[in-house]
Amino acid sequence: MGLRALLGWEFRNLVRFPLLELLVFIAVYLSMITAAGGTGMGMTAQSEWSMYPSGIAETIMRHSLNKVESLYLATIFTITVFASVGIAREVEAGYVKVALSAPIRRRDLFLVKFASCFLTGLAIFAFALFSAMFLRNWPSALYIVSYPPTLLMFFVLLLVQTFYVAGVATAMAVFSKSTAASFIGSIGIMYVPVYMAQTVAGLSIPFIPPQSTRLFAFYIASSRVFWKQYDLLTLMEATAIPVLIASVLLLASFVYFTRRFDLS
Repeated sequence: MGLRALLGWEFRNLVRFPLLELLVFIAVYLSMITAAGGTGMGMTAQSEWSMYPSGIAETIMRHSLNKVESLYLATIFTITVFASVGIAREVEAGYVKVALSAPIRRRDLFLVKFASCFLTGLAIFAFALFSAMFLRNWPSALYIVSYPPTLLMFFVLLLVQTFYVAGVATAMAVFSKSTAASFIGSIGIMYVPVYMAQTVAGLSIPFIPPQSTRLFAFYIASSRVFWKQYDLLTLMEATAIPVLIASVLLLASFVYFTRRFDLS
């Protein structure tokens, strides 16, 4: 089976989940959070029309990036379920052993498993995020989608956050070989330490989501706040370090899966 055919089969396997209901739920959830906190745009209707459309789009973007942060918990639970069911459960049930009995390379199977979790999750959250913008304030959302730089900024932030979660969840599923251990372990790693640090100890972990997401938003705002003097250290903490952590975990799980993974 070719890599493309294998990836298509894996996508069809994941879309058995109630994806439409999940999309609607996340979009409404984000809209309700935004509505509860006001417009969050920092502009009145009169001041909006006194600016150029590109300026409107930039201002909306800087005041709306926190929507990606609000997706963090949904990202954790959704992608953790995908990884636990798509990887750990198939190892438990013997499906991976059956798949590898066919002319399929372990490398290809690992890449397909990760790519399906990551790309499916990214598509869900990107669609839900922009749907929430239209549900909340569709005239303002039109400015965002009309100017590629603003749209790209949202997508990059969502990409980093989703890649981090998918990397951790995939590694946990490969090393645990257990559906329950994979799900609970991923939640424990990605949510519990952050929750305990922020709500109990009053600390923050700047190089992993959701705090890294806040730092990224701060970096975008710093162009105005600090007279175009960007805080590059903040940008590195918010983007490069989460990607590096996820990449190291993926590389370790890839080596383990392709060379030492025991299916017996």
